[in-house]
Amino acid sequence: MNRLRKNRKGFTLVEMILVVAIVSLLGVVIAGVCASISSSFGTTYNIDDSADYAMLYSRGFENSFLANTQGSGSAGNKWKWYVNDPKDGLSSVPTLRVVTPDGHNSAVFQPKFIGNTTTNYKWSIRMFYFFDDTDKVVYYRIFLKDNFSKTHYIYMYDGKFWVPRFEERATYAGADGRSIKVTGDPMIENTFKTKYGYTNEEYESIKKYMDKNYKSTIEYTWG
Repeated sequence: MNRLRKNRKGFTLVEMILVVAIVSLLGVVIAGVCASISSSFGTTYNIDDSADYAMLYSRGFENSFLANTQGSGSAGNKWKWYVNDPKDGLSSVPTLRVVTPDGHNSAVFQPKFIGNTTTNYKWSIRMFYFFDDTDKVVYYRIFLKDNFSKTHYIYMYDGKFWVPRFEERATYAGADGRSIKVTGDPMIENTFKTKYGYTNEEYESIKKYMDKNYKSTIEYTWG
């Protein structure tokens, strides 16, 4: 007697369901990995870019400060450094500026504007200063926020430098003395939230760096 054999071609319904489930699961896993890699790359790029900009402000400030405070001057002459807000009309982006004794306000470092007439400039930069009068050391702290990023990431950079032969130079030049002091907005929560418009989430990421002794302007007076 001949037996009839059934040829099995294709998949059963159960097998098809399993295949679809496995493919869907793999798709979810791969999508998650890709999203994680993309986010990691974006964060790394943001950090590197922020660090580069911070270094430009840092070097610009140090070079300008030391160049203007190591020479001679007249009694009462004052220099002032700060980062301006574009709302004041002096520049289209936050710019490190110096005001000389004759009242001339000029840019020490001004980054290139990135954006257009309907969007914000790319970087929001805030800079604060502190002077240790005992050791004659100037400290400064820079905060950078990428206005085009959705991560609310704030990059913080700390720097410091010694003001060489501070009193000795003044005495040698015949001046009664030289002084450095910080003025302007203190580095506190109200400054960032109320004046600078930082969100609660943005402030939470930097609040551990707050120091009310730091101010937004540093002044040097000769004699």
